[in-house]
Amino acid sequence: MKGPGTGVLPRHLLRELTASGFIAGVDESFLNPASIDLPLSDEAYRLNSIFLPAKGEHVRTLLMEVGGWRHDLGIPLEVGVPYLIRVEGEWSLPKQVYGYANPKSSTGRLNLFSRLIADNVEMYDTLPSGWTGEMWALVRADSFPVKLAAGKAVSQVRLFDGKSFLDSLRMELAIKRHGLIFDRDGQAFSFEDMRAWRDAFILTLAVGDDFGWECRGTNLPLDYSCEGFYRQEEFFERIAPVKGAFKLRKGGFYILSTKERVMVPPYLSAELRAIDPRLGEFRSHAAGYIDPGWGYGRRGEARGRPITLEVIPHEDMFVRDGQAIARVRYEHMKEEPDVSYDGAGTSHYTKQSGPQLSKHFKG
Repeated sequence: MKGPGTGVLPRHLLRELTASGFIAGVDESFLNPASIDLPLSDEAYRLNSIFLPAKGEHVRTLLMEVGGWRHDLGIPLEVGVPYLIRVEGEWSLPKQVYGYANPKSSTGRLNLFSRLIADNVEMYDTLPSGWTGEMWALVRADSFPVKLAAGKAVSQVRLFDGKSFLDSLRMELAIKRHGLIFDRDGQAFSFEDMRAWRDAFILTLAVGDDFGWECRGTNLPLDYSCEGFYRQEEFFERIAPVKGAFKLRKGGFYILSTKERVMVPPYLSAELRAIDPRLGEFRSHAAGYIDPGWGYGRRGEARGRPITLEVIPHEDMFVRDGQAIARVRYEHMKEEPDVSYDGAGTSHYTKQSGPQLSKHFKG
């Protein structure tokens, strides 16, 4: 399907930005189908409080004014304490290119808060058109100590060259062609059956036999570099509904799942959006970005895949199966990437069938 000619830049165009010198010091291994992982440097600071620069301010200068203590990344981050870590590389964007950042999936599933701060930018997770300067990762471990390391990435940035969101016509065409959203049995929802909310579709919560996990916090540190290493029960405990319902605790941290299976064809990408507060006071996800090819298979044979949710209620919540929990918004790729999420076959989450912990855990 032909898009509007603008949208999310795919990997082969991101590679051209590095080859032409707009981005330096970030190698091929950090390029994803439609995003760039942001590798951490070894320059880190422990903060008293978070902050944002104003226009004309550099983060480094403001850091000196508000105060910060140099932190050795060999020491785990303390729970509840914000840290600022410089992103590696030299960054500048072409005049027509802008960007938005998201935490990586594995970051969100650890309840590791992560926001991007950039020189001269008054908003988190935002790079304006033609931006140049230093980027910094603002991170905070909220459930247990986490040890980070230089060269690892806790967030990623997507780059755009113009309008990317699908209008109602193109959403209907994409659903007619691929389905996009499926039920548990792999049956596609029609456009008429989907619950639309402005430019997005409502997703609902799966409350059943494989309901999810809760983290009540622990002093045991987790090393972000260790994959497939930790026992799930060391940090999380299984939760089960009673008579098809469950009470989520205010301020708790839960790994849950959507009831729907989501597909993202290779010519699209997608993003989870915050739910309208009229539907509930909670955060339903941390990462939010969904790569082109998610739940698509290698040739479109897959029938979507559930989305893992990182839920933090702002009040005690009684939840049931099929309750509205998130919104998914589809975006045009500028061009189809040279490799898709499922096609690469390298992700820990391609076999995800329900609420799944991060790649740091066994099983």
